[in-house]
Amino acid sequence: MSLSVGREPNTMMKVVILTHNYRVVGKVYVKKGTRLTDMVCEARQFIAVAAAQVWERQSGNNLLQAGFINVSRDEIEIILPADEVNCEVSDMGSLGTWLVQQQREADVGHEDISLDLDLD
Repeated sequence: MSLSVGREPNTMMKVVILTHNYRVVGKVYVKKGTRLTDMVCEARQFIAVAAAQVWERQSGNNLLQAGFINVSRDEIEIILPADEVNCEVSDMGSLGTWLVQQQREADVGHEDISLDLDLD
């Protein structure tokens, strides 16, 4: 039996992060029972993102995939849980294009991802 003293349990949450130039999708650690907003407010200069994928916002080009990156908290314009993305695809610009592409790939069986988008 092992006990971790002084550390609260964390949960991995899949998020979408938008900065001025980049779209980042990955997982962040959030203390159990804490909101994503609280984690961002309590974060230091950088937020650790695991299983990260990074795209250019303007072109939509995939720039990199990494097991771990740090994202500057001050550069984040929008951060939200990936499962909370719920708006018209035509209103989402390059994010909407990416989400539709991910849904199509999942339908073909390339990747197991659930987006629950209303594409009508």
